Amino acid sequence: MDLTKRVPETVSCWFDAGRRTVARPYVMDTLMVLLVLVFAVSESVHDNKGRLTVGAGGFGLALALPLIWRRRWPAPVFTVIAGVALLQWLTVVPLAADIAVLIALHAVGSYEERRRLVVGAALIAELGVVLAVVRWAQAEEKFTSFILLTGTVTAALVLGVYSRTRRAYVQSVLDRATTAERERDQQAMLAVADERARISRDMHDIVAHSLSVMIALSDGAAAAVRSDPEAAVTTMGQASTLGRQALGEVRRLLGDEAAQEPLDLAPQPGIAQLDELVERVRSAGLTVEFTTAGQAPDLPPGIQLAVYRMVQEALTNVLKHAPTASRASVILHYRAGFIHIQVENDEKTVPGARTPVGRAGRGLAGMRERAAVFSGTIESGRLADGGWRVIAHLPMDEVSPR
Repeated sequence: MDLTKRVPETVSCWFDAGRRTVARPYVMDTLMVLLVLVFAVSESVHDNKGRLTVGAGGFGLALALPLIWRRRWPAPVFTVIAGVALLQWLTVVPLAADIAVLIALHAVGSYEERRRLVVGAALIAELGVVLAVVRWAQAEEKFTSFILLTGTVTAALVLGVYSRTRRAYVQSVLDRATTAERERDQQAMLAVADERARISRDMHDIVAHSLSVMIALSDGAAAAVRSDPEAAVTTMGQASTLGRQALGEVRRLLGDEAAQEPLDLAPQPGIAQLDELVERVRSAGLTVEFTTAGQAPDLPPGIQLAVYRMVQEALTNVLKHAPTASRASVILHYRAGFIHIQVENDEKTVPGARTPVGRAGRGLAGMRERAAVFSGTIESGRLADGGWRVIAHLPMDEVSPR
């Protein structure tokens, strides 16, 4: 079970249930007023003819009616009810409607954010307890009545404060859950974007290189089909083989489990496959010199793949954008702490030539992204004789030589 999904949903349902309970607060507050009035009527506040006295009925209504606004203005409502209770204390006997004082005090604790008003309401309520005990309690029951009424006042206030704290806690939990869910969605979106960028980069490296070599091989085969049919057949076979290899790499990249043909589960290419890469480019008609210098370290597969793709992209750019180039060179130089990759060609600028290698495009951007993964750098620029050079530096501080 995915708890990251269940927690926000559970808290949301909990909070929504609480909101549904008070979805219509004025309806509930009206019912509260009616309940207080029922208490007032049920008490023995009738005259000797069984009719409700005008004073008792008026005080009951005055105590109950302000409760309708207890959520919106808790402190003023409590002040009004406390004033009515004081006036009632001066004129008539206790009423059951005096419970409105406790309800208003609970509202202050539940909805009032200003602490000084909450403390003031508690002191006023306790003063009312003292006045009620002094006037209406029997002499032998004054202490007991004081303790009982004080406990009731304290309970009303504590329950109100607890209610406000619980609502704040539920809201904070819901906010944290919403924030966590939003962050989870953002992380998922970032992961998807990274995966799309990786697939796009690898697709460009695989497809662009393979198509460039296949086009060059096809052009060569077309040119030799009459003068040397056997060479043309061999060249087309090389193009076909390269196309199948590219298709297999694309399937592995995309995880094509529904492919009809079994996938070649060979590992990703690395430095050991650079010779094959160079041979493919040579078969397309470009003379390529491949040299290494220094002691070859035991590179992790990730760095090896990055080196392979950089050399592949650089040579592909030569085939695509340097039609007049007759030679290219690839140099891998292993130095203390980093690996140095250099690819250059001898292109000459001629009228009507295609866009020179290195102009704005996806290839160099992909090489920079691959280098950045390993805190490396890419440098590129035109040579004095019109050729083009690409240089990559990849740190190898944590790679031990073999």
